[in-house]
Amino acid sequence: MRNIVLAAIAAVYLIGAGSLALADDAMKNELGAMKDQVKADMKAAPEKMKAEKDQMKADMKAKKDDMKSKMKAHREEAKAKRAAMKDKMKAKHEEVKGQGDAVKAQAQDMKAAGQQVGSDAKSAGQEMKDAVGAGK
Repeated sequence: MRNIVLAAIAAVYLIGAGSLALADDAMKNELGAMKDQVKADMKAAPEKMKAEKDQMKADMKAKKDDMKSKMKAHREEAKAKRAAMKDKMKAKHEEVKGQGDAVKAQAQDMKAAGQQVGSDAKSAGQEMKDAVGAGK
């Protein structure tokens, strides 16, 4: 019985040592694969970062160009509004100027008519004076 127990214990130790050796090999293989993956990632990282950086630059440039075009459109719109307002004010000025010229012409006509009435009244007064002076 003692021999059987010793044989069983020896078998357990041998199997345990063999399984540890197999586990150690598997672990080494797994660690080697992980190291290779890390190395590949490290080599790809600068390229990935450069691609991301280039993408960010392209996005920023697109946004900047979009803002420039919006600002340019806004400036053009404001410029068109100012030009329209200027034209409107010029037309209003011309209209008022035309009305002022019409008022001046009417005032000159009234002045001429007033002078005519004044000279007519003066000549009528002179005639009356002459008639009254002749009748004495």
